[in-house]
Amino acid sequence: MDEQNPRQLPTELLHQIVDAVAEQDDADSTLVAITQASRVMGPRANEHIFESVDINIDWTDAMAMLNQSYTANPTLLAKYPRNLNLWSDGDPTDLLNEPLFGTIVSHMQNLRTVSVVECDIEGRPFIDAFAAPTKHQITSLELRRVDLTYHEFATFLSSPCLTHLNLGELVIAEYESNLTCNVEAGIDLSSPNCSLPQPQSALNRPLQDLRLDLIKTSDAVVMDLIATSRHPIIAEDSLVNVSFSSEWCTDEDVYRFQRFIDCKAVKSAETLRLGDPDEYYFTEADSSEYNPLKFDTFKYVEFFVSVSRDRTPESEFKWWAKSLRAVRASSPLKELRLQITFHHLDVNDLPDVATTEWEDFDDALCGRNLALEHLSIDIVTMQSLSAQIEASVRDWCLTCLPGVRGEYFDKGTGKTAFLNVY
Repeated sequence: MDEQNPRQLPTELLHQIVDAVAEQDDADSTLVAITQASRVMGPRANEHIFESVDINIDWTDAMAMLNQSYTANPTLLAKYPRNLNLWSDGDPTDLLNEPLFGTIVSHMQNLRTVSVVECDIEGRPFIDAFAAPTKHQITSLELRRVDLTYHEFATFLSSPCLTHLNLGELVIAEYESNLTCNVEAGIDLSSPNCSLPQPQSALNRPLQDLRLDLIKTSDAVVMDLIATSRHPIIAEDSLVNVSFSSEWCTDEDVYRFQRFIDCKAVKSAETLRLGDPDEYYFTEADSSEYNPLKFDTFKYVEFFVSVSRDRTPESEFKWWAKSLRAVRASSPLKELRLQITFHHLDVNDLPDVATTEWEDFDDALCGRNLALEHLSIDIVTMQSLSAQIEASVRDWCLTCLPGVRGEYFDKGTGKTAFLNVY
């Protein structure tokens, strides 16, 4: 690029050009060329090149490439990375034990998001870097399918700016090894008899979004930790969105869930999502006989329900129907979204609408205790449908829910309703 006349284009416009290049597929080679050709556009290109540091720890060349970049210009990895993503395909190596990796992470000054997925990081020295003041600007943390100690878990939570937290399938050594963690009624960490590790002072993280999927024992203990810790983990009145699910549970666990929903940090949120958006359900267990889960302190609630391959509605239909009937008439609950996922749907042979599960759920959605202003139903079919077939599935769904059709979808109801098929 010709820089003999630096006034030919404003710097702001040159930056916009670089930004446009970065949005293209396979932009890295072009961005590298820009760094080599232009002193004006080069720094902007480096921002994009080094914005995310993505490392598959199973790939033995990953550390060599990172080392090469760091050796060539340490400033680039200190200044530009905003996202650090570590993951494994299931064949972990010793890369995370490399002293150089800890050095590189400790020098990253502007990290905003950190994601660690499917990694055994217990005892890895690089974690200490997250206790440093340079990591106190991190706003988003994801830990899923991760093995670590409580101290290491607490270190990841060090940032006072943390607003987004995504946890699931954690194996926290102290929580997994303690037999009391298997008590179905839950653990009261505020009890003087509880010896499990927990914060020694209030963290009061300003979380806005919390996702917690209960798969391992540690996940459930973390839920108890949020609900009952002697010192608050989450700042009161900061949460906006809460999403949680439990792969397996019993009726006794409903008390544990309720305590979590009712704790000060969680009950002030506006939105509650009940279910794992990646698995399309709240639990795989038969929840048909469970006690209702009370969620009427929230303005907006989402349900995830799945229908099995034999076209039988899952037990969650009954549980959610019970829970809807438990909503107080004076509840602030005004919006409800229902996602129904069919793992197999033959559009030429749609399920019989006259089933007890559908009728019961339809009746609960139309209960006089509810004062919903907005209802959204999403039908997920796991297949590509024509507009004509989508319309047929939509009509079939409303036939399954005749009360809902009259209460929410007919003209003149004064309510907003949507039914989407995809």
